[in-house]
Amino acid sequence: MTIDLYTVQLATSTVTIIAGLMFILDTVLRRPDTAGRLWAVSFMGGMLTSISYAVWILVPGAWWAVAVGNGAMVLTAGLLWCGARAFNARNDLLWVPLVVATGAGVAVLAEGPDGGDWAGAPLLFLALAAFSGLGAAESLRKPMRSHWAARGLTVSFIVVALFYAFRTVAYFVLGPDAPVFRTFFGSEAAAFVMMTLIIVMTVSLVILRSDRVGDSGGGGVSHWSDDEVLTSSALRRVVEDQLERANFHDEQLVFLRVGLDEVESIYTAFGRSAGSALADRFTAAVRRYAPPTAAIGTFDGGGELLVVAPFPRMADARRAAIALQGGIGEQTMVEADGLRLSASIGMAGSDAVGYDFDRLLAASGEAAQRARESGGDAIAD
Repeated sequence: MTIDLYTVQLATSTVTIIAGLMFILDTVLRRPDTAGRLWAVSFMGGMLTSISYAVWILVPGAWWAVAVGNGAMVLTAGLLWCGARAFNARNDLLWVPLVVATGAGVAVLAEGPDGGDWAGAPLLFLALAAFSGLGAAESLRKPMRSHWAARGLTVSFIVVALFYAFRTVAYFVLGPDAPVFRTFFGSEAAAFVMMTLIIVMTVSLVILRSDRVGDSGGGGVSHWSDDEVLTSSALRRVVEDQLERANFHDEQLVFLRVGLDEVESIYTAFGRSAGSALADRFTAAVRRYAPPTAAIGTFDGGGELLVVAPFPRMADARRAAIALQGGIGEQTMVEADGLRLSASIGMAGSDAVGYDFDRLLAASGEAAQRARESGGDAIAD
């Protein structure tokens, strides 16, 4: 049975629009973070892609719709990657997909009305493969890799990256008119791949955002974790409020990213029960030795806590970090043959970085990474 391109495009458009509306509605019902906003715009780009390709199929002479569709499709993949970077508290690099998407659209316009069905295809395929590969790599970074729901996102990114990588090779080696290309890499095959993965990605992203942001209504929802520190959503709300007031009063807040050294090695060597005891002792030490004015919370589930407190100078924050590090170092684990805990701490202050939560979180995370790379049990800013 042969399914015509119009029917395939109609099915793809239906799936894309329904999935996009679901995610956008979920974003509206929750307090969105940067990752959620980027992913919501990504779904809007997917909806624009479907509408543009439908116009191209239905309206004779609407070759320009391919330029819009290609650009929107590249932007969709790029924003999914940007959202994953924002989720991991890294710079979203939004300008990259904007530039590449513009290039994908211009490539079609440059070929004009005579460009045919595959106008701008090489750049489109390469961009989708690249952004999907980057998205897969980003989904395997902490904290995203700590969430089970991210595995669906990882698999989807990998499948898209491989499909478009092979599609690019087949395009240049076989040509778009070859029977093998049309069968395995034509528009119909691409549509079926994308429909399946859109559904998987939508479910994964909704679950990831619900874990990160939580219900905006807040009715009956605890703001405390089992270890009596703030949950990630509550921590963001508390600290964003503090940042707004600190900005008004021109006072500095400092983010301290406190992470246990060699967490995964300890879990591997001593087992899950010892790892749980380790996490409990670490959290208790942070709560005891952190400044009394600090907001303390979890944000990745991977052995790190965020401590946010006001400090007039970074030197004051460093002294507090040293005291915190010393308190953690006093903890030993009988379950792990008397192992003594150590932690690396990354610091970032609002005087240098600004009063944006995500930027401060990213800056403190980069500092914590430098502290770990220096050998651990260190403090960096």
